[in-house]
Amino acid sequence: MHVNVCYCCQFQIFQREKEEAYKKILLLEKQLDAKQKLEMEIEELRGKLQVMKHLGDEDDTAVQKKIKEMNDELQEKIENLECVESMNQTLIVKERQSNDELQEARKELIKV
Repeated sequence: MHVNVCYCCQFQIFQREKEEAYKKILLLEKQLDAKQKLEMEIEELRGKLQVMKHLGDEDDTAVQKKIKEMNDELQEKIENLECVESMNQTLIVKERQSNDELQEARKELIKV
């Protein structure tokens, strides 16, 4: 009887871990998609800026204003990308801590 209870507890823990892992995978996939979208937008903006710089008249204030706006937008997207990367690193660290805690709890249950 005691063995069945332990097995049941371990199975429930396994199911919970499996669900948590699945949620983490979905979250990481969403973050990866967001990161890739930002990277593509950054590359697109860089390309547009290069075209503007090569085709634009340096004395034309409208062109210079547009280039400045695009540079500002590019800088904002780069900062957003850095923020996303930082958040990903934080989540990875938290996930590792959670995994360590779960492993310790599993070891304790097995001892019982």
